[in-house]
Amino acid sequence: MNFTSAGWPGGDVPPDPGQPGPEAVNEVPTSTDVLPDGRTAIVFGDVTGDAKFNHQQGDNTYGFQGTCGLCSCEDVIAQFGGDVTEAQIVDHAVAKGECDVSGNPEAAGGTTLGDQAAVLADYGIPAHAEQQQSFEDLAAEVQQGHGVIIEANAGYLWHDGRYVENGQDNHAVTVTGVARDPETGAIQGFYINDSGTGKSGEFVDSATMTKAWLNTGGQALVTDLVRGDSATTAA
Repeated sequence: MNFTSAGWPGGDVPPDPGQPGPEAVNEVPTSTDVLPDGRTAIVFGDVTGDAKFNHQQGDNTYGFQGTCGLCSCEDVIAQFGGDVTEAQIVDHAVAKGECDVSGNPEAAGGTTLGDQAAVLADYGIPAHAEQQQSFEDLAAEVQQGHGVIIEANAGYLWHDGRYVENGQDNHAVTVTGVARDPETGAIQGFYINDSGTGKSGEFVDSATMTKAWLNTGGQALVTDLVRGDSATTAA
């Protein structure tokens, strides 16, 4: 089934005229899924294939536990054919000054979007930061085959008030798929790999993503390459 910026099959338009239709046409794998609430979705992205690139963070020689951003970089590098472990990427980031090394190891290893971009560039995958994105912006990047890391609020993602803090972004995850309504094209949610929980290919509905990501600034790191492009792993 092909979707174009002109709308959905049969000339239908996306449900919100203020939002653009999906611009990518079958540039990533598509599949169908039954969502937790019973709705059917068309899924764009290699959610199942990318699931194997995720693991529980904290597997490094420094004992750093705040390595969600570095583990997300590890995930993206693997999506582009690279082979690196969390321990190796943490060693690299420490040596290059691309992560936080201060304070308690349980809180160390954190990264900014700039740090994450630098790490990916070191591994031959240029990327850039985006802010104040919409769901359609994020969906388009996934559908076009870009690697995507978002900065979100862990408490809202995990439905755990202990981690909401002030509602700011405090966690990084990769986005591996987008779910759309088969009839209208409305975005129903996204699929993520979350190293904080170790869960892979987890569906996050749009209401949760609004609180966890959209309302925290809509920040994302997006690779300049798309899947199928060759990355030069220099690190």
